[in-house]
Amino acid sequence: MKRKNTFAIITGFGLAVSFSIVVCGIFIPDIPIWMLLPVSIPASVYSAVFWIREYKKLQTARLIAENQILHISTAVISDEADATEKSENTENIEAIISYFGILLDEKIIKFNQGGIQLRAVEIGSDFISFTYGTEKRAQNIRLLRPAIDPPTIAEISERFRYETGITPTLLF
Repeated sequence: MKRKNTFAIITGFGLAVSFSIVVCGIFIPDIPIWMLLPVSIPASVYSAVFWIREYKKLQTARLIAENQILHISTAVISDEADATEKSENTENIEAIISYFGILLDEKIIKFNQGGIQLRAVEIGSDFISFTYGTEKRAQNIRLLRPAIDPPTIAEISERFRYETGITPTLLF
């Protein structure tokens, strides 16, 4: 949200500067202000492109948050290579999981959009794992989660099956 607003402000400022340069160039032809236009206009366009990208990310994040299947208040993210040893690279974050993807604080992992499909869901005693990707490349993310009682796991499993069409594999 902050980045989107920052890019919006920069875009507006760049357009205002470009407009001012054009107006000054029209009314004061002796000043070589026209040399600034090749810099200010492309800078405004680049800023607008970044603004649109951030806006699309915000829309995807809202879509994930509004259609959540599972919300993990504190998830510990770690690479599978580091799973055998305690790594200093782990961090506590909030994870929201939906049919459309996973929202990890500010990071968005999209699936079931743009050719990226959710392939498999595995629920273990202390983790939940997602395999997703295109036909050529698959990725896996494993989120460590707090203990959940068996009826709640059955409910979560049924929601995944109903929402995504994928029956989670229970690994206990």
